[in-house]
Amino acid sequence: MAAKAFVVCALLVDSTPTRLSSLWLRPSRVSIARKTLALASRDCEMSGKDTRVGPRRSTLGAMGFLAVSTAAMSPRASKAAPQIISDAASMLPGYGMADLYFPGFFQGTWDCVSELVDIQFPAGEDMVPNLKQVKSLRRFLGTPSILLRFNQTFIPFRGRIIADRGVNTKAAREAARFDDESKEWYYEPSTVRDVRWDPSNPNVLSYMMREGDKVDVLVTKRGSENPTPEVFITSEVVRQTQTSMGEIGLTPVIKQVKDQVKYRRVGSGQIQAIMISNVYLTPGDDVKLEDFLKAGNKPVTTYRTRIIMTKL
Repeated sequence: MAAKAFVVCALLVDSTPTRLSSLWLRPSRVSIARKTLALASRDCEMSGKDTRVGPRRSTLGAMGFLAVSTAAMSPRASKAAPQIISDAASMLPGYGMADLYFPGFFQGTWDCVSELVDIQFPAGEDMVPNLKQVKSLRRFLGTPSILLRFNQTFIPFRGRIIADRGVNTKAAREAARFDDESKEWYYEPSTVRDVRWDPSNPNVLSYMMREGDKVDVLVTKRGSENPTPEVFITSEVVRQTQTSMGEIGLTPVIKQVKDQVKYRRVGSGQIQAIMISNVYLTPGDDVKLEDFLKAGNKPVTTYRTRIIMTKL
């Protein structure tokens, strides 16, 4: 059951370091964003309003200016307004892409088989809060019991291809497992219900667990690279909060995970992917402050998963 936690919505980079951070500060993109801010500021000056605000408020002001200015657009142009605003926000340092935009060949539904192949403890075993559970999972590495099978769907949205995070999260959480004796796939009872996600607000997703807990997922940063026509690399930082809805007074469990994925198209209708998931400590009742400070920027657990995707 624990293995399912490592194959959620965006699947799947190689251990080779990738300079994804370069995407956030390209001079040309920053220049465009600054022009947008300057335009918003000039408009305020013409209206006689005070423009002396801090950097973040200036940024939000520019986004507001774009939203208001779209009101005068033609019906066809106004339909593109949300995309215009998202694209402008993505050019600003620290904001990143509005969503991950996949190459066209991803469109459709894929049959995915994943195998967790490695677990490491970069900050040391004594820093892992759920060490017993993770070590138990580690014993199954290299066996068919670790295999999971699920579908992943990519859809067109505003002229681009994105992952259907709502459908994909539910599918991954309800993944089939492999029975080594019967050599067949089987499903366990569903653990997820009421998945909520809107492609126009892709950073926020929530769902309910069978036990009654609510899980809120927030993407706080992302980036992507397309170094060759056959290779696509993604990186996302996700903050997951699990709240018990049945007991009052319990502190929510918060996890921060960085998922890096390297996809490679290896033929017509097939993609191979490697996902590296780094789990970081966050302050909470089950994490001592000294441990949190000691871990610093190091992940406490790193999972490496191999995935084969076949087009349906």
